[in-house]
Amino acid sequence: MQKVMLCDDAIEVTQLLGKSLREQRINVTDIVYSGKTCIDLIENGIPPDLLVLDISMPEMPGYKVAQYLKKTFPSIKILVFSVLSDYDAVKGMISLGVNGIAFKNIKPRELAEIIRKILSGQEYYPPEFMFSTEEIETIKQQKISWVEHLTKKEIQAAQLLANDLSRKQVASDMGISASSINKKMERIFKKTNQKTTVGVINFLKKVGMIQ
Repeated sequence: MQKVMLCDDAIEVTQLLGKSLREQRINVTDIVYSGKTCIDLIENGIPPDLLVLDISMPEMPGYKVAQYLKKTFPSIKILVFSVLSDYDAVKGMISLGVNGIAFKNIKPRELAEIIRKILSGQEYYPPEFMFSTEEIETIKQQKISWVEHLTKKEIQAAQLLANDLSRKQVASDMGISASSINKKMERIFKKTNQKTTVGVINFLKKVGMIQ
């Protein structure tokens, strides 16, 4: 029986979802609450056939989980399951090659049917989806800079700034010089196509890269 893993930092909600999916005869073998735990488990020899993955998670956002798995374990199918329906967030996940996207306003039995479709080799996008089939295929060929190239340290810096720390405080927390944090911010501006720190924070919060 094909194996399904759930990865979402909302612990109680995800546990209930796992229980509901099992009642729908979905073989949920593992439930994890962080991207790092998800990758560690898979690397230690427990790969699922399908991963149900949230976008916005602390420590490691869903983008970085999907990016790593699609390069390292390409046979694992990924269904993004999120409250985020932002245009850029959805486009970013499609560009990474995920196999489907569903929003968290559906019932477990509907999610179970979507999981079965993806396990059978199909893709799934909501009926009200913002992109046509042709647009989806085009997006799959794109490289989006903030998705592909934002580093772990850059995401960390942006998160600390979002927590109301000054650049000087961020530099101290990260153990780097003030000039280094300024250079890091310039790279973040370029990758996100933003011109101010506030713009970067708002954009990365909107797409679920930081919280």
